[in-house]
Amino acid sequence: MGRLSRSTRRLVFTGLACLACALGASCGSSGNHQPQTGSGGTTSPATGSGGATSPGTASGGATASPGSGGSTSSGGVTATGGHGSGGTTSTGTASGGAPGSGGAAGSPSGSGGVTPAGGASGGGASAGGRPGSGGATGSGGAHAGGAMGSGGTSGGGGASSMPASPSAGCNSTAPQMSGRFNITVSGASREYILKLPDNYDATHPYRLMFGWHGHMYDDNWVAAGGAPLTGPFFGVQDMANNSTIFVAPQAAGQGWANSDLAFADAMVAKFEADLCIDKNRIFSAGFSAGAMMTVTLGCARGDVFRGIAVMSGSTQLGCATGTHPVAYWASHGNMDTTVPIASGQAARDEFAKRNHCGTQTMAVDPMGCTMFLGCDAGYPVTFCTFDGVHEPAPFAGVGIWGFISQF
Repeated sequence: MGRLSRSTRRLVFTGLACLACALGASCGSSGNHQPQTGSGGTTSPATGSGGATSPGTASGGATASPGSGGSTSSGGVTATGGHGSGGTTSTGTASGGAPGSGGAAGSPSGSGGVTPAGGASGGGASAGGRPGSGGATGSGGAHAGGAMGSGGTSGGGGASSMPASPSAGCNSTAPQMSGRFNITVSGASREYILKLPDNYDATHPYRLMFGWHGHMYDDNWVAAGGAPLTGPFFGVQDMANNSTIFVAPQAAGQGWANSDLAFADAMVAKFEADLCIDKNRIFSAGFSAGAMMTVTLGCARGDVFRGIAVMSGSTQLGCATGTHPVAYWASHGNMDTTVPIASGQAARDEFAKRNHCGTQTMAVDPMGCTMFLGCDAGYPVTFCTFDGVHEPAPFAGVGIWGFISQF
């Protein structure tokens, strides 16, 4: 065969090279390697479709880093740092994969999450209670809420972190003691029993709680804890463990009237002048007629009383028009024929309106108690029922102390 020309040899060589390329040899590349560009499969730090990623922003599902495809999930758990509405996320931005439909979240934010009305997502911190643990987010996530410590379960409204407001009597060197005393009000001598904490400290601002007796009782019944009470001051004194100053006023007759507002005003002024009182933490509790007096104080002196505890009460003495919210706790026997439970519910609803509560409620401790959601922050409204007649609730001490100790 004759010698091939140069151009002919070039054509033969090119054809052989293309044949080898078709049979699987590398043709302008170095074979399989990473990183590489592809349209599927698991990739390393390259552009591809698929593969899982680690903390970052994703629009849903488990995604590549970055990729366009990725597997999807319908409720995966978001990783720390992710901002997806579902699915497991990782480092990098991904454009593919269907979004997960929900799932619980750790520390990231997400879309949705059910939170108790009146409380921030994650639960508010409270004086006397522990803050909520964050609350789960993501579309459809649940919220953990913020349970109060000794103050019982909380949600709507939460507790106040209001600082103490020491009265003028703080640092007074005048000797102070517990006992029965009198004060002149509108020319008349009025009686009350005062109980100071053991080892009273004139430099420490104390809570102050009034305890108003019922129609058939007196100040000694409140202060000594006569039957059917479970202890002095409705069982609250023992729970307070020397952290609160207590006072039991005596009615001029057997019951109370709107004119007794002047009696309450005179006692508050005297205690603030003579004792070390936290003016931001003055409370009132009462049973029956005393509960009605307590309601009257909440209505007319909301700027003085931080909260009130009402046992078998109503608005029988009226409820002065006012706009200042008052934290409200009440108990009522469901077989009470002296003050029907409907009357107690009407008083409750008055304060729920004043505190701008929503219509939804949630069960809280003690058993039988429900709390409105969506109330003004720090001004909860709780109503408790029990199987009983016209009497203080068997859990009055625990319930009332849990209520006032959160503030």
